[in-house]
Amino acid sequence: MRKAPAAAAVLGLALAAAGPARAISSGAGTSGANFLEIGQGSARAMALSGAYVALAEGSDALTWNPAGLAATQQREFAFSYLSYVQGLQSPVYMAYAQPMGRTAWGVNAGYMSEGGFDVRDQNGIPQQNTSALVRDGYATFGVARSFFYEKLYLGASLRGIHQEIVGAAYNTVSADAGAILHATNALTFGLALQNFGPPTSDVAHTVRGGAALRHNDFFTTTMELRNASDTGTQFAIGEEFSLPEEYLDVGQLSLRVGYQTVDSYGQSFNSTLKTLYLDQTSGVSFGFGLYTSEAFGYGLSLDYAFVPYGALGTVDQLSFKLKF
Repeated sequence: MRKAPAAAAVLGLALAAAGPARAISSGAGTSGANFLEIGQGSARAMALSGAYVALAEGSDALTWNPAGLAATQQREFAFSYLSYVQGLQSPVYMAYAQPMGRTAWGVNAGYMSEGGFDVRDQNGIPQQNTSALVRDGYATFGVARSFFYEKLYLGASLRGIHQEIVGAAYNTVSADAGAILHATNALTFGLALQNFGPPTSDVAHTVRGGAALRHNDFFTTTMELRNASDTGTQFAIGEEFSLPEEYLDVGQLSLRVGYQTVDSYGQSFNSTLKTLYLDQTSGVSFGFGLYTSEAFGYGLSLDYAFVPYGALGTVDQLSFKLKF
């Protein structure tokens, strides 16, 4: 009995339902490494509903747009914890970015696991007393460079991917390429091609395009249109309010909200979500961030994102970054 493919399809549908997709398309669950579409590593990006292709910078850029690596001004180390829907967990995500003049390079690595999926045979019949253990992981190396007095950033990265389902291992590679154009001091455009691999690879690839407008020192609006080969096209928009460090004694405070076009995923019976009128909400995201440049001579940031997905549950991501 071919148990692993059935478990893979179940996992793919779960990720397609809760990940960045407008709806569960006919291709959902048919591509490998769907977990790459979740967006590990940046609570800021997740709070903005993933509308981050034009804002990506530093070590965060390895997940969203490798061109943003060129914005790295100091060495960065980042760590993130992600609790996803349906019991999926990402206890390990780490990234590092290193500037070298107009060039910067970075690496990241992530791991995700889940052990409670039912196993079905090729006829869709559940297998008694059997569950699927899923382990997903990847590691990325990227390089970016700035041009024309930092008006244009170009970057690329290479990623190794490992996926293990019921003992069956799947390994492949994929590549990303991206560009960020600072049209003015306030307006930025971004483009990224993600997870493109060899002809034998069935990894779902994504094309992202978007813009970010900084209205003043306090408000930034970001928008993105993305298309994934397995889940179709989606629009996302985010708004960030930041109170700069000079206005506070402790550091910078940021509040974020976002929206992405997704279908309704039913109603949650969580009492807290009901109280907040979020029990039937899908597509809205929230978050906040704290940053200080004066923590014992280092820059420290802490970001949190919260995303409700109706009956599927909620997503929480906590990110920590050290600049030195």
